[in-house]
Amino acid sequence: MAQAAIELIGINKSFGAVRANRDINLEVTRGTIHGIVGENGAGKSTLMSILYGFYQADSGEIRVAGKPVSINTPNDAIALGIGMVHQHFMLVDNFTVLENVILGAETDALLKSSIAKARSELERLEREYGLEVDPDAIIEELPVGLQQRVEILKALYRGAEILILDEPTGVLTPAEADHLFRILKQLKEQGKTVVLITHKLREIMAVTDTVSVMRQGTMVATRVTRETTVGELAELMVGRRVLLRVEKGQSETGAIKLSVKNLTVKDSRGVTMVDDVSFDVRGGEIVGIAGVAGNGQSELLEAISGIRHAVSGEVMLEGKPIDLTGKADPGELRDRGLAHVPE
Repeated sequence: MAQAAIELIGINKSFGAVRANRDINLEVTRGTIHGIVGENGAGKSTLMSILYGFYQADSGEIRVAGKPVSINTPNDAIALGIGMVHQHFMLVDNFTVLENVILGAETDALLKSSIAKARSELERLEREYGLEVDPDAIIEELPVGLQQRVEILKALYRGAEILILDEPTGVLTPAEADHLFRILKQLKEQGKTVVLITHKLREIMAVTDTVSVMRQGTMVATRVTRETTVGELAELMVGRRVLLRVEKGQSETGAIKLSVKNLTVKDSRGVTMVDDVSFDVRGGEIVGIAGVAGNGQSELLEAISGIRHAVSGEVMLEGKPIDLTGKADPGELRDRGLAHVPE
């Protein structure tokens, strides 16, 4: 019988009056890829943060390789062979790849012999798991996909046998996501255990062996992936039958309500995030703005909403300009019919 890498038994966690995890039981088999799915706010990240030592459960038990353990800090988790790659990377932007990997893991990191040994080990891990990245590259100069590789390498360098990934594809292009899945399968082939937190069901079907579903802080089901469907998982996630295909009729559009012309926006570092963007939105339209996270979508909407300074361009709401200095009155904009729901 396959041994459990992780067992969570009767885990409860509350934040004030909010019960994030309610009597959670979870078992993850060693050497498998186990998915945890659920809507935003279902308690997935909280549960894994308990396993990694960011939070402590109010009650319940954690077992690693069959033995009860106490995990009060991330260092406790690392010592037990648990690593975590967070949705928002925890890297030092102006450090090199090698410096980020060894940061906190070497007591004699300033010695040349220690740095040379660390470099050799990093290069071995890169070759073994197909995680090639220049050890001397500066983090802030790397694309997001390579930064994620550095996070995985950090965990492997510290001896992780169990790797938790929190919404790892949210910042990746489709090609980068496919490469990540190949890496995860390679980690599994090397005997590692992977826990994948996501709400993207097609990714779950493509890469996992088993999947657990959370809803409103509870664990509602665990399935062998090949024995379930996207439809069943979606229904378990929300508690009702989900229509996965929406029939769209012909829409009737009206006059231009919002007009964006030659809009350029920079972030707090002075990096151009929106470059000379123009578009119109008519009444009766739903306009989608797609792109991998971090490519200017948030800055665009914040500028349109008047809460972020724009370098140049104009935004017209029903023919009247919006203040682009970043100091627009939200109340006035609401009165004019413009609302902003942040992510």
